[in-house]
Amino acid sequence: MASILAVILIKRKHKIAPIIVFLSIAGLIYSGYIEPQWIKIREQKIEIGKLNKEIKVVILGDWHFRPFKGENFANRAIAKIAELKPDFILMTGDFLFFDDLPAFENDLRALGGLVKIAPTYTVLGNHDYGIISSDEPFLYTDSHREITKILKERGIHVLSDEQEKVIIKGEEIILAGFDEYWRKVRYPEKATSGLVQDDTLKIGISHHPDIAYKKEATNLDLVVAGHTHGGQVRLPLIGALGDAESLMTKADYGKYLPNHKPPIFNTIGIGESGPHVRFWNRPEIVLLRIK
Repeated sequence: MASILAVILIKRKHKIAPIIVFLSIAGLIYSGYIEPQWIKIREQKIEIGKLNKEIKVVILGDWHFRPFKGENFANRAIAKIAELKPDFILMTGDFLFFDDLPAFENDLRALGGLVKIAPTYTVLGNHDYGIISSDEPFLYTDSHREITKILKERGIHVLSDEQEKVIIKGEEIILAGFDEYWRKVRYPEKATSGLVQDDTLKIGISHHPDIAYKKEATNLDLVVAGHTHGGQVRLPLIGALGDAESLMTKADYGKYLPNHKPPIFNTIGIGESGPHVRFWNRPEIVLLRIK
């Protein structure tokens, strides 16, 4: 009897093994080559109560230009954004993967196409400064200066601990742009200097969502941020696998938190860092409908 069971188990293993191999290969192809290119449009309504007319804001985070996700990918994304007809566009930084600017300057320049659609504003992220982790040496380089120069030459507003007022549909909106959160020298208080709770809509732009947990964000009505990639790889019933070293819990990666003070919208981003893979977590273009 025991020998018969052993034969059955061996036969089953021989049948199961090829299936496991096939699924593993298919999973690698999908997560490495298909999902990272499969852009989704994510819409979110946000009720703040400070505008008479709804405005449409596109949020883009974490481009991380790399081979297979460069100028052509950017142009595909820009074409999708044009169809959304946003009032303005906000980007949350991390244009590079670990400060690799020379190889991807043309990809960065392609973002000038956004300005033809709507006014575009951005901050820089940790990779743009060559910073990979909060507890590793700060490998500052000059790439952030060149990134800023390239973006500004193409008409993109780069905010570094500063404010900018915009007029949309006849209403004033204040944008407060925070410089990279992991920088040793930064002045986040300048981004919100003089802001008070009043009828003017105030939106904070930060690479890290952590700024929304700090006193400098007190008088903002909304903070938009990236950095977490939504975990980059997610599993059903488990959720985010990637760790973004953030005050935000993994359960909140890539979510809109309307009950936080101030509310946070965290995009899962459009690119990847580390392994060039995504799973259960497609790259996104966000369209916020704010009222």
